[in-house]
Amino acid sequence: MTATVAHYPITSNMNDTFMPLPDVRSERIALVLDMDECLVHTKIKSKKDYRQDEARPETSEDYPERFEVIMDDGEKVVVNKRPGLDAFLQKASQHFDVYVFTAGLEMYGRPILEALDPSKSLFKGHFFRTSCTLKSGFFMKDLRSVRSDLSKVVLVDNNPVSFLPQPSNGIPVPSFYDDIHDKTLDSLTKVLMNLLNLSDVRPRLHQLFRLSDLLADHRKSLWCM
Repeated sequence: MTATVAHYPITSNMNDTFMPLPDVRSERIALVLDMDECLVHTKIKSKKDYRQDEARPETSEDYPERFEVIMDDGEKVVVNKRPGLDAFLQKASQHFDVYVFTAGLEMYGRPILEALDPSKSLFKGHFFRTSCTLKSGFFMKDLRSVRSDLSKVVLVDNNPVSFLPQPSNGIPVPSFYDDIHDKTLDSLTKVLMNLLNLSDVRPRLHQLFRLSDLLADHRKSLWCM
């Protein structure tokens, strides 16, 4: 069974600013990042189900920030990095425990993540398709796979379906398709830095994005199936 992307009228207020509240806990926030169309945009010639099944344009051949990896089966993957990705990951790793959670297969995702983090200093861990929850053809990301206490866990993803298990922990971002002028990671950094001193990120994220309200009907229909 393959998964599809559902599109919702989500408005991201990532340019809003807030005064951080005093921190009452020492544990760092777990920042969980999606990979495809969030951090990178990839091209694979094969039609095999390496990635989540969704409509996506081909990668731009003249995109400046790109690299290639070879999977264990010999298939080549062309990877275009979202503008500012390296600087974003460096800064994020200084302040957060950074994880990547992708609906892609491990044989596809791992070599890409190893290329992004050759020193193994940026990511605390990787989660692949086997860690996703498949329901009615949708791959969802249960953040309890990362940490049982969700008060200091944030999921950044371009696919609203990923947020369904815990919508109050989500930050939605637009899909990346090789726009060299994309400024999403700059805006995302501002939001994340304003979460650092919070003892529970969920009220602030609900205030910003209201995903639990926007996804309520779809979440209810899936859980009732």
